[in-house]
Order: sequence, then C-alpha cells, then structure tokens
Amino acid sequence: KQWYQRRVRGFDVSESSSSSSSSSSGSSDDDEEELSIGQRRRVIDCDDGAGENKENIESYFHSRKGGNTSNKTLHDLQLEELDHNKTVKLLSKVKIKYSREKAALFADHCQYFPQWLIYLQDGFNLCLYGVGSKRQILLSFAKKHLKHRLHMVINGYFPNLTTRDVLTSITRDMLGSEGTFKSVQDQISYIRESISSHHPIYLLINNIDGSILRSEKAQQVLAELASLENIRVIATVDHINSPLLWDEHRAQLFNWLWVDCTTFDSYEDETSTESSIMIKQTGALALSSMTFVLRSLTPNAQGIFRLLANYQLECGADFQGITFQDFYLKCREKFLVNSDATLRTQLTEFRDHQLIKSRSSDGTELLQIPVDLKILRQFLDNTES
Repeated sequence: KQWYQRRVRGFDVSESSSSSSSSSSGSSDDDEEELSIGQRRRVIDCDDGAGENKENIESYFHSRKGGNTSNKTLHDLQLEELDHNKTVKLLSKVKIKYSREKAALFADHCQYFPQWLIYLQDGFNLCLYGVGSKRQILLSFAKKHLKHRLHMVINGYFPNLTTRDVLTSITRDMLGSEGTFKSVQDQISYIRESISSHHPIYLLINNIDGSILRSEKAQQVLAELASLENIRVIATVDHINSPLLWDEHRAQLFNWLWVDCTTFDSYEDETSTESSIMIKQTGALALSSMTFVLRSLTPNAQGIFRLLANYQLECGADFQGITFQDFYLKCREKFLVNSDATLRTQLTEFRDHQLIKSRSSDGTELLQIPVDLKILRQFLDNTES
C-alpha cells in the first residue's frame, strides 16, 4: 500500500509539472483529485483481495482438520518370516539395472587408485563417501596396491565387532606381540611405541559410521590409531550425518581427505545383519539393537540396564532371572531409582523395546535379558564409559 502511494505521488508530481506548461493550474487540480479517488479505490480493492485470500487459506486447513489415523502395524499382517538363505536366494533372482553404467563408474574410480596411494603416503587418511556400497572399491584397492603391504580390512557393520578386536589384531597379527594388556590405552601405547620403527600399516574400514562404531569410545580409539605414525586409514561412510561423529579435535586426528566414490551398488553386505520384520532374527542382531535403543534412553535407564546385564554375567549360564524386589534393592543401592513405581515404569519401557523379558515363577516375577552371555559381554565392552 505504501509503495503504491509513493508511486502515485511521483506520478502526480510529474503530471502536474508537465501539465502546468500546457494548461492552467485549475485543470491540474482536477487531475490530482481524480487520481486520488482512483488511488483510494485501488487500495480498497487490494484490501478486499487480501481478506478473500485469508478466508480461502483458513477454509483449506479447516477442511483437512481432524483426519482419521490407523493403529494397524505390519505385524498385524502376520507375514511369513524368511530365513537369511532364502532371502539371499530371492534377491539373487532380481535383475540388476544399469549394470553397464555401474561398471563404467567403478572403472572410473579405479583409475584414481595410484593417486589415493600418494595421498596416503603423504600422511592423509581417505574418507570415501557417496551413494552406494563402497565395499568392492576398498577390496579392489587392497588387491591392486596393498598386495605386498601390511593391511587389514575392518567391517564396521559387523554386529560382533569391538575396538578391542581391532587393537588385538594389530598387536598380535601385525606387530607379533603375544602379551596381554590391561586396558585399551595400554594397547594403543604399545602400538605407538612399536609402529615408529615398523613398516606402514593400512587399515581399510568399511562403514566407520556403522552402528557399532558410532560410540564415543570407538571413535576416539580409531582417531588415535589414525594419528599414529606409519598407520594409514581409508574408510567409507554412508550415513548422511556421519561428519557429526567427529568434533574439531577428532577431525584433526583423522586428517581426512574426502573422496566422492558414488557407485550406486546395493548395500547387500552392509544390511545383511540389520533387523527386519520380514526376516527371522538371530542372536547376532541383538547387539546392534540393544546399542541403538539404549542410546536413546536417559542415563538412569542406561544404568539400570547395565546393572541387570552385569548381574546376569556374574551369575553365568545358570542364571534364571532376578526377582523384582531384589533388583529394586540393587537399583536403590546405586541411587538409580527412588521408588518401585519408577523401576516398574522403566522396566515397561524395556519390555516395549524387547530388551528384557519377565516370567512368573511360584508367584514371583523374574527379570532377565534374553541374549547370549557372549553378546551381553560385547555390549558392555562397547558401551563402557
């Protein structure tokens, strides 16, 4: 409105100046009066149009208010669950699209392998990103250029992987150490002292942003390894938020050089251990599931679950469950709960996520984590603060 008024005033001035040279001042006043009347009419028309638009917008959202929602889930369909072998067999029958274009793209990436090796020898670590699985890229690079060099392939998507396994493979298989270490830091210190006079070791980490390696502890261990002399790291990432794993300090330790390696290949190997309602679950999937769910819980809830896990490990394979009252007293001793109602609320959340199961024995409720002791021990190692 204000913009329109300024334009009209300017028009009045120009018209009045031109008309003054050709007509009398009386006719100029009449023209200005007519323009002001037209101006008011246009402003009123604009106000009416804005009001109509507002009514139309409100009526649109009002007509779509209060839509009905369904409480049905995929579990209600009672679909037949497939085992892993049958799933692989069915997927092998699916025709691969654009195979020629994918092969050309793969060959194009392979042309840069010599340049990658130069980057690694200059002290950089490579982080491969892009759409599609990059596992075959890593294996091809290792086959062509690391055949006569010490290297190790680490599959970050494997649910049983731990940072201790990675460190043990380096100290035992590559550095020839047969000793034992009290902690992870002792292993890193040994590697730091031994690697300075050793040939370079190349670590090929497929899915460094995998669910098992996303913890603060795992990323810190890998970052310290990547910063050591004579250790080179080439890793792949697939999650869109992968750069958020590393703060400024860890990013400096990794010293990444980012390389676009879009392949459009399927994530067949990376998703082989993922949970799906269409595929029968195995014990190997429980570790990644527990780790993922527990990270979304409160610190007290995590402490309650770890307390039950530690107690179950102490009891061993003969553990049949702990009574609710005994577990409540243990939680009270650790200041994790202040009432039995709080504990029952937390246990209900655990049941919803299928982290624990309870059964009744002689009228007494027994609590238990339904996973193997080996997986439970790996879970505690991964989530250790």
